[in-house]
Amino acid sequence: MQISALAQRLLQLVFSLSSSTVALTRPRLEQRLNVPSSGLNAALEELQCLGLLDAQRLRLTLPGLACAVGLGARQPKRAARPVARKAEQPRELRAPIALFSEREVPRAVA
Repeated sequence: MQISALAQRLLQLVFSLSSSTVALTRPRLEQRLNVPSSGLNAALEELQCLGLLDAQRLRLTLPGLACAVGLGARQPKRAARPVARKAEQPRELRAPIALFSEREVPRAVA
């Protein structure tokens, strides 16, 4: 399967932007790829004919996902998760004495 250089770049870009918080739109793809809309449409059509991309929804198909990873597409690095701190030990247990009924003798409840 022969894929043009622009279509390969588009495939990698769709892969990396699919999980980002920004919406994936045609104008954004044109801007990121630095191509006119006619060039983007040709690359989208090429990838759709190969079954690698759904051009209407701008989503990769499963073969497109595999192809993008094979071409070396990477997910954008995310911020490191904060390290979970160890829970503090309870200082002192102050359990109230509960009455189950007014006639019952008070007792501590664990």
